[in-house]
Order: sequence, then C-alpha cells, then structure tokens
Amino acid sequence: MPTSIVSALDELWKRVQERPLYAPPNFFKYIKLRAQTRLQIIDPSSVSTCAPVGKINDCSNCLNNCCVGPRSIVLLRLRDIASLIDVKRTDLITHEKPTFSEDELSDRPALRRQTSSAGWQIFPILKRTAYGACLALTEEGRCSLYPHWPLSCARFPYAFHAEDREVFYSPRCDSFWIRSDGQERAEVMAAHAVVSYNERIKDLILMAYAMDELTALGLTKYLRIDASQRVL
Repeated sequence: MPTSIVSALDELWKRVQERPLYAPPNFFKYIKLRAQTRLQIIDPSSVSTCAPVGKINDCSNCLNNCCVGPRSIVLLRLRDIASLIDVKRTDLITHEKPTFSEDELSDRPALRRQTSSAGWQIFPILKRTAYGACLALTEEGRCSLYPHWPLSCARFPYAFHAEDREVFYSPRCDSFWIRSDGQERAEVMAAHAVVSYNERIKDLILMAYAMDELTALGLTKYLRIDASQRVL
C-alpha cells in the first residue's frame, strides 16, 4: 500500500502502462490524444547534451535570482502537486498567474508558448510575493522545499528540446562555471530536464485514462479542468 501521494501516483502510472494505450475500448481516445502530442517516454540516457562539459550554474555570484522576478514562474505538474501534498505545503499552490505584455511575449517565445498552452490553463503555479519572489524561499534565499522541489526547479538551467532530442543550457542563466568537477552535477540537471518533459506526457495520459483515480488521490482539486478536457 503506497505511503505517500507520490508513490500512489507512481503505482497508478504503472497500472495505466500495463496495457497498450490503444487497446479496446480506448482506441479512439488514444487517437485523439496522439493527435495532440507525442506520447513517447524518453530515456534520459538516449539524448545528447548541447553544452560545454561541466557547465553548471553559479548561484552565489548571480545578481538575478531565478526564483525572483516577474518571469520566474514555476508551473506545477501532477507529481509536483503530489509532493506538496506529502510535505504539507499545499499553501504554496495557486492559480493566480501573472499576465504579460505583447512586447514581453515577443521577446521570449518560450514564455509565449507556455502561457498559450493548455497546461498553463489547467495546472497551478507556486505562489509568489508581490515582488515576484517564490514563497518557498527562506529568508536566506534558499529553497525550503528541497529536495522535494518541483521538477522544473531540479533541472534548471538545463532544458530539453524534444524535436532535436537534445538537452541545452538555458540562456536565461548567465551566471555559471565551466569546470571539470561540475560534470556530475550537470548530468543530474540534464537528466532532470528529460524527466520533467516525460512528466508532462504522463500527465496527459493519466488525465485521459485515470481521471477518477487522480480525483481519489486528491490531485484534481488543484487543477482547472473543463468538461471537454475530462473526456480526452
């Protein structure tokens, strides 16, 4: 019997995977879902990394904390929500999201893609202060959720480009070291970038095939799902 919501979510994913997604009576559901996105879960070891060996972020010398600022938004996935339930920090979950000007969206295509996605409408974010600082930060500027922090925090500043099957170092982070002793840490963040992508795929599949089970786990009350999205 799972002892946490995270482990229960893992068990649910295993059960959904036991049969092919296209198996009757779900064939047309699968076709509809497949038309929306790729459904392949990617092995982190099968992708390449486009970054100098040992390139890691140097937060101690950064003048622009990535956890602070109007564009520093952490969109939560099902696993992130489950983790927050487990550590009793659901007070950090909100659907009050910032808006951005057309100029800001034009300057940052990735931000435009994120805010125009279905995930932006459905999933919550981490709460922030009026100054745009993540409420999970301590007075010393450290993450109070670590090591149970969201997937996007674990992988940043590495990101995954699914079309090219390539992990890259985000240009959003301009405070970094390139050092031989940083390679292990860089590999961990790069792997988390692929895992973060995979969790988005898992979320789509679970929402299409196991909505009742997600509701039983107490996860769907943190989502904004309309009638059409319930019958994916």
